Amino acid sequence: MAGKSKSSALSGLILVLALIAAVVTAVVYALATHEKHVYLEKWKDYDECGMA
Repeated sequence: MAGKSKSSALSGLILVLALIAAVVTAVVYALATHEKHVYLEKWKDYDECGMA
């Protein structure tokens, strides 16, 4: 029985770590996408008037 409990705890830990990694990845992606959007929005007027 002790082996099954250890295996269950280990798989639970792996699942939690995978979930944390997925959340961190999603936050980093959202921030990077937002920064790109802000950059493109900043220079949009210059692109439209031909100064770029």
